[in-house]
Amino acid sequence: MIYQIDRQKEVVNIEDIQEQHRYIAMMDLEELKSCYQKLGIEKASIQRLEDPSLFHQNMIIPAYHYYFGLIHLINARDIFVKKDSLALFIFKNLFLVVVIDDEDHHINQVFQSSSDYVLQKDASITRLVYYFLSDLLASDYQYIEELQDEIEELESHEEDSMNFTNQTRQLNKELLLLKNYYENLMTIGEDLEMNHHHIFDDDDSRYFEIFTRRIERLSKNVEMLREILNQANAAHQSREDYKLNKTMQFFTVVTTIFLPLTLIAGWYGMNFENMPELKSIYGYPAVIALSLIVVIGLIILFKKKKFL
Repeated sequence: MIYQIDRQKEVVNIEDIQEQHRYIAMMDLEELKSCYQKLGIEKASIQRLEDPSLFHQNMIIPAYHYYFGLIHLINARDIFVKKDSLALFIFKNLFLVVVIDDEDHHINQVFQSSSDYVLQKDASITRLVYYFLSDLLASDYQYIEELQDEIEELESHEEDSMNFTNQTRQLNKELLLLKNYYENLMTIGEDLEMNHHHIFDDDDSRYFEIFTRRIERLSKNVEMLREILNQANAAHQSREDYKLNKTMQFFTVVTTIFLPLTLIAGWYGMNFENMPELKSIYGYPAVIALSLIVVIGLIILFKKKKFL
């Protein structure tokens, strides 16, 4: 679908495109293959869209008279779900969105809303691109706040050590992927700022600088969450180490108490013929008394040393 947006949103045919008017368009990959030559798009750009090695890359490439971009969106709420994918072709008077994968129709909704808004403001193609890219990521701030809430909730329920470890490992993996994702988007914003071949008006190029700064803030928020998660993990590990040390200390005290008792049992269990205690009527009570004195004495000592 191709729209002329000079004064109102009007559907036109590809043959009606003229240099002095502004247009926006959305189509799928098969539609693009049937008309890319009429739009002045190089075959190499179409080949890139079909290259399996680029299915997970975000990029923007300046051609002689247009920009070609490939974006695979990540849902910050659940980065492991299937990604929405799209390609961008940005000319001086045409902004074309090619939908590769959009099961939830998110790309289509953003395209319609951003183009309607720009039409009301009588804005340029540059600003349309800016609003479209910004709207694609509009929900990411909310998703990152939800990730922060999830980390805080995890900190308050860390009794299950194994579950805590598994969840922190999963969250750390998600945050690392998000950080790499936003860094790739920052590269796209910076390349658009450079305005190769002067495709954009010089006055409007600042919008891409604003877009880049927004992505940079998202990246910093993700880095902040990674630091919070690492601190939570370090605090949890410290508590686990403290519990382990207390347990080891208890077993050390028990071992120390029973060590002299083992010595006494071994000593009087030798049964040598001339041992006087063997025939004494006080021998057995004396050993019991000696054992009690040793145990009580060691317990008092450990109490003073605060080992117990």
